Amino acid sequence: MERYPPSDEANLPAQEAPSCKRARLPRQDEDQRRTSSARCPPRSRPQEANRLTADRGHNSSRLVMLSSPKDFAALQGQGTVRSNPLLVVRIYRTDLEETRFGLSTGRKLGGAVVRNRVRRRIRELIRVMAPSFQPGWDVLIIARPPVIAADHEALTTALHSLLRRGGIFGGRPLR
Repeated sequence: MERYPPSDEANLPAQEAPSCKRARLPRQDEDQRRTSSARCPPRSRPQEANRLTADRGHNSSRLVMLSSPKDFAALQGQGTVRSNPLLVVRIYRTDLEETRFGLSTGRKLGGAVVRNRVRRRIRELIRVMAPSFQPGWDVLIIARPPVIAADHEALTTALHSLLRRGGIFGGRPLR
């Protein structure tokens, strides 16, 4: 049987530790992780956020996304289908004043990180193309697995071609 050295816990004094002479409370605007020697003056607040994309300002058009299951069901039942190796697009004509989009990224693409990246890429392409869309369409974009390895130019070309063939950019859809 192994023996441990006797513990000093039983011999702790019952008195409170004396306070330090230089104890202080942090200021409201002070960063808690910095040491006292690395302090710099506090920043003036609020600060404007740094933008990642220069062309997306306050006046950029916001995408209207499909969210209700009833809208997705209408696209599945009555929509026109256009496809290429990267994407499948289902298009349905509505009487609304805007073009609405839905994105479908199945688990065949990969994990959540990969699927979210694909959705972000497609959303940004749609946002760039949005000013030239005709109003009154519901569009469901379904990503196929080769979209993961596709570069920006290939994805842009594929999406533009499918939306043009579907009539989203003007005129009647091609049959």
